[in-house]
Amino acid sequence: MFKFPAFNSAIRDALTSPLNFAGRNRVQSRLLTVFILQLLFISIVTIISVYAASFIAERLLVNKALRGEADYYWTRRMEVDGIALPDTLNLTAYLSSDQKRQVPANLVDLAPGQHRLKKNDQHQIVHVSERQGERLYLLFEDGAVSNLAFYFGILPLLLVLLTMYALAYVAYLMSKRAVSPISRLANVIENFDFNNRDATELNLTGVEGSESSETQILIEALDHFVERSRASIDRERNFTRYASHELRTPLAVIQGSVSSLELLQLDGPSGRAVSRIKRTCKHMGDLINTLLLLAREQKNTDSNSATQINDLLDQLLKQQQELHPSNTVLSRIDHQNRLEINAPESVLAIVLGNIIGNAFNYTEEGTITVTVHKQSVTVEDSGIGMNPDQQRRAFEPFYRANSNQSEHQGLGLAIVQQTCTNYGWQVQLSSAPGNGSRFTISFDDKARDAA
Repeated sequence: MFKFPAFNSAIRDALTSPLNFAGRNRVQSRLLTVFILQLLFISIVTIISVYAASFIAERLLVNKALRGEADYYWTRRMEVDGIALPDTLNLTAYLSSDQKRQVPANLVDLAPGQHRLKKNDQHQIVHVSERQGERLYLLFEDGAVSNLAFYFGILPLLLVLLTMYALAYVAYLMSKRAVSPISRLANVIENFDFNNRDATELNLTGVEGSESSETQILIEALDHFVERSRASIDRERNFTRYASHELRTPLAVIQGSVSSLELLQLDGPSGRAVSRIKRTCKHMGDLINTLLLLAREQKNTDSNSATQINDLLDQLLKQQQELHPSNTVLSRIDHQNRLEINAPESVLAIVLGNIIGNAFNYTEEGTITVTVHKQSVTVEDSGIGMNPDQQRRAFEPFYRANSNQSEHQGLGLAIVQQTCTNYGWQVQLSSAPGNGSRFTISFDDKARDAA
């Protein structure tokens, strides 16, 4: 009944934190990024491949072909006297000893080997070989090399590139279609105001995927979870509504009977008993109101409901002293400051009353000191104390830990912590077995000095 804020927080964390939405359609943006990176990688590989094909065509194939032509010519020249120089569409030859065809001036000083020359904005590949003091110059037109590189290197690579582009684009479209339901689901959750709306109002209609997709399974699971949560919350709300009515009715009867007894002006033990019953009825009424506020995730923020903490603590300490008349513990309040809190007295009575009552319940001998500071209240006792594990679990509902044949029951402390959370206060606990416990309620900017 007291876990609605935690429920909404858990839903919000579970649905938003893991996805960490920095913007809309983040999944699709990532897919587009991956697609662009793929195209960029393919393009870079293709450019490198084109240059490699050109290099292979020129340095390996052409060089090998020209060297073969030169070797063939020298061999045939030894066998056949006066054999003609090679002369084809793309290949021109010059011989240093040939008087009919003079070697161009730009070729004369070239050393044996393969060279690349530029003439009239055109490139030529020149292979120079030497035998017995003669030099053979074979000129191969670059256009032929370019055609060779294009047809056997660039063109196949372009076809592969276009095919890979097409396949990558198809894969991107299919991936985008597959994650579209996830993107819509992300947008619905991102635009849902978890701070001002109940998580059970989350509507996932229209965010469907294919029947067998993981997205549809996720949506169905979320729908089922939301429906179960809505049913659970409805049951708890109905319980608080019925409990409110059923608990107020007997309290009203008791309060009416106490009013009738007060008319008798009873003295002695009878009068004191009537006063205790009256105070207990008021405390029960305040407790019911506070618990119902916690169950409904509400709090009274009326700035006019300022409560004088010092006077309230005097009343609460007196009540505990009356409830423990045989207790030999010395209890006192150290009013170091006059403190007012902008919160209902009933709420503060629940918080401070539970802590003071806890000190009385688990302190068999020694002292209980309540100190009013400028922005906080401290309750310190010399009781049985708690070990670190008990301290960690002290604020859990219904937690109990046996210690020295006594029991710590954590329901009251759970209510204290939940109330402090709702009102933005801080509760701290420090304790050690056998050395008592120290509770501090810090009100921060909610407090003001009433001096």
